[in-house]
Amino acid sequence: MKNLNKKFITKNILNLIDYSGITDAEFSNLIDVSTKQMKRIKKGDAELTFENINLAADFFDTSISKLNSQDIEYEYLYRLKLLKKHRSRLEYFTILNKRPSISYAIKYYLIYNSKFKNDGLIISEIKELLTEIKWHYTSAYLSNAMSRNEDLIEIVGTRLIQGKQINIYRLRKQV
Repeated sequence: MKNLNKKFITKNILNLIDYSGITDAEFSNLIDVSTKQMKRIKKGDAELTFENINLAADFFDTSISKLNSQDIEYEYLYRLKLLKKHRSRLEYFTILNKRPSISYAIKYYLIYNSKFKNDGLIISEIKELLTEIKWHYTSAYLSNAMSRNEDLIEIVGTRLIQGKQINIYRLRKQV
């Protein structure tokens, strides 16, 4: 294919890695490059090969021309879409079927939930919401993640449950 812009394609592939919630190590294993080489690719000190690009296009269910022609934008529930698409491809399904990082769950799933965005949820409700899509996290882990992501999340009040004050978390309103 002529007129391939590898820098542009690499940028889009790196975005798709983020949007899918897989780790750099998982992706480098998928395209058969070392994690060291993957770090060099991310820094711009190395390039993806055409074979790497083809494997990435297959995994991310997109065409090379799309990777080459536009900035890839986040598609809501992208990871779940890929999981459904690759349910019969064990090497892909295994990667996608694992629970993603809590940061990914917050950034690409939780903040899009209308109840979370508008009213706020307590940790047990957040846990239940994530469990519905088979992403299991402990309450303590979720609570820590809420406080670590204060750029996205704010405490908007408390609820009294069994004599305890429980924080209500919501997407931070932009000023």
